[in-house]
Amino acid sequence: MTVLTAIQSAILRLSLAPETAIFASTERIAIEMVDLVNEVATDIAKSQDWRNLTAIGSLTGGGETHALPVDFDRMVLASDIDNASSWFWGYQPFNSVNDWMRFKSGGYAAVSPGGWIILGGEFQFYPAISGAAQFPYIRKTWAKDTLGAVKGAFTDDSDTFVLDERLLTLGLIWRYQAQKGDPYSESLATYETALAQAQSRDKGARVLRTPTRSGFYGRLAYSGYPIG
Repeated sequence: MTVLTAIQSAILRLSLAPETAIFASTERIAIEMVDLVNEVATDIAKSQDWRNLTAIGSLTGGGETHALPVDFDRMVLASDIDNASSWFWGYQPFNSVNDWMRFKSGGYAAVSPGGWIILGGEFQFYPAISGAAQFPYIRKTWAKDTLGAVKGAFTDDSDTFVLDERLLTLGLIWRYQAQKGDPYSESLATYETALAQAQSRDKGARVLRTPTRSGFYGRLAYSGYPIG
């Protein structure tokens, strides 16, 4: 299934006029669906630490500051950064900026081999790492083109979703109905059931969801670890 077929399925169930193309179309429904499908895909990707989006990053060389991977979205919940030379010792996360400041100023004794936090869009270590380190993280590239290259948004009818594509259709239906002011509680319930089933099969760490005043869902990480 491509993103085009996922959108066409949603359009059919919404009893809208059929579309043979979406991303190249100037029709109002096509423009709305392009915007919504990327929002739905982003929401699905951020709802759980999906195994299909999990990658292993590596850091080499010394220094206190290291760049994030180019496809980095966030750290896996409750994850550490491991010392690649020892499976037993890992770099512990500073749970707050204040903790990081206190360690750096000598207020606390550093635990070997040290700790880390994400600040200013990069890793900050104290003390500086030596050798190599590795860590699991979640990629922000959840779309794939016909050549297999991954990217962070759908831009063509032939693109595919690296996660469960049925969720795109179900997510589009309830979001479109909510956007138009139509009843959507039943469609939302169907989507949430399918999402929970996909999350259960995947076995990744789930991100807790809380409704906002707008009726949509916000993201709340239950881990106290720094999240990118």
